[in-house]
Amino acid sequence: MATLFGSSQLATMDAVANSNEVLEMFFVDDILKGNSEQIHEFCESEEAKILQEKSILKKPTLMRLSKADDEKRRVKLMAYQLAKEAGDPNWTKLKSFTSKRKDCIEKIMTKYGPKAEKMAKIAQKNYIAAASKVSASAKKS
Repeated sequence: MATLFGSSQLATMDAVANSNEVLEMFFVDDILKGNSEQIHEFCESEEAKILQEKSILKKPTLMRLSKADDEKRRVKLMAYQLAKEAGDPNWTKLKSFTSKRKDCIEKIMTKYGPKAEKMAKIAQKNYIAAASKVSASAKKS
């Protein structure tokens, strides 16, 4: 059977997609979709402890998800708004850098997006399997 990528590239893609770093990224992404109360609840949950024991979530990641982090984020957003209203030159620079950042992201997605999509599909399957195991383990406890 012919493949689009060579076997060594597929092995590398599979290794990246199966890595705990990718699983952690996916868990954090899902967790951040909740409100601050849900995030705090998750951080204190049995599932979070199991994920930490299995080295899927690291303690610093859980700490970043904490309520204190949410407050820091809100303070930063308010500071941005105040700088914008005051016409601060640093706000203008930030807007410029943000625009450049978006352009760079677009170029990266154009270049690496198709390969990343294949890897993300593999990682998503692994994530769903890991999340199901963690959820089942938490229910047993």
